[in-house]
Amino acid sequence: MKCHLCETKGCSKGEPCVSFDNLELYQGEDMLLLKTASDVEALYYCTLNRLEEIMEFSRRMGYKKLGIAFCIGFRDEAEMLGKILSEEFEVNSACCKVSAMKKDDIGAVRRPWIGEISCNPAEQARVLDAAGCQFNIVLGLCVGHDSLFYRHSKAPVTTFVVKDRVLGHNPVSVLYSQYLRKNLKRVPEERMK
Repeated sequence: MKCHLCETKGCSKGEPCVSFDNLELYQGEDMLLLKTASDVEALYYCTLNRLEEIMEFSRRMGYKKLGIAFCIGFRDEAEMLGKILSEEFEVNSACCKVSAMKKDDIGAVRRPWIGEISCNPAEQARVLDAAGCQFNIVLGLCVGHDSLFYRHSKAPVTTFVVKDRVLGHNPVSVLYSQYLRKNLKRVPEERMK
C-alpha cells in the first residue's frame, strides 16, 4: 500500500479501499491501549500538550510505575521530567550509557568528542523491566537506539522527545522548510566538504 500517495484518504471517512477484520489484532491489553488512546484523543483534542497526554493516558491505564529511557544529552530534561512525573507516579529511569559498554567492544566508530562508551538500549529496557515499569517513555534516544529500546521493552512505550541535534529536536520542521528539504538530496559526506 502507498497511503501517503492517496488523495482521498477515504478510510478516514469510513470508505476504505481495502477492508480487513481489524478487531482480531486487538486482544486483551492491546484493546485497552487502543481504546484508552482513542478516549484521550477524543476528550482532550488540542487541549493537552504531549506530557499532559502521557500523564492522562497513564492514569486511565492505571499505570503506577513509569520508566524514562533517556539520552545522556537529555540529562537535565530527564531530571525535570522525572520530578514532574514523580508528583503522581513512581518513576524509574535508565540513561543510555547504562552499564558502560565500550564502543570498541561492538566495533563502532569512535570520535574523541563523542566518547568511548556506547549507548545500550537493550540494557535500558532490561533495567526498566526489572524495576517493574508498566509504561516507558523515550526521551531523546538516537535513531536505531530507540528502535532497539522499543523492541526490547516488555512494557508499552511512548516517545516524549525525538532527538534532532540539527533542528533543535523538532525533526518535522524539515517538512515545512524548502531550504531544509533541498539539503536532503545531498549525502552526508558531501556536507562535510
